[in-house]
This record gives sequence, structure tokens and C-alpha cells, in this order.
Amino acid sequence: MFNAIPKKFKPFIEGLAVGCVFISITLLFEIPLYMSFIIGALAALGGYRNSIKMDLDKESKKDKKQQRDQD
Repeated sequence: MFNAIPKKFKPFIEGLAVGCVFISITLLFEIPLYMSFIIGALAALGGYRNSIKMDLDKESKKDKKQQRDQD
């Protein structure tokens, strides 16, 4: 069902989702809007980088498992 999205867009979507959540949370605490956007942008960048890192870790674990199965 969710395989319609190409893998290259996954980090962007996850980063955007993290940024939106952080903006929403900071608005609940009545932080000024510009600060909420700054925090959201930084969170989105972190979410993007974390998504890429987790995908690489997942692939390396998969490769290690395949190598063990072949031996």
C-alpha cells in the first residue's frame, strides 16, 4: 500500500513529518512563531539525516545477515 512512494522521497517525507510535529508542539507552549519555525526546520533536518542513517544501518545489517547465511 505504501510502496507507491519512491525510496528517495522517504527521508524527505519523514523529515517533514518530524518538523511539523515539532512546530505543533512549540506552538502549544506559546513560543513565538518565528522560533517555532526555526525549531521545526532544525527538527526536520535532523529527521531527514536520521532517516538516511537508519536506512543505511538497515541495509548493512541485511548484508551482514546474507553473508552469514552464505557461509
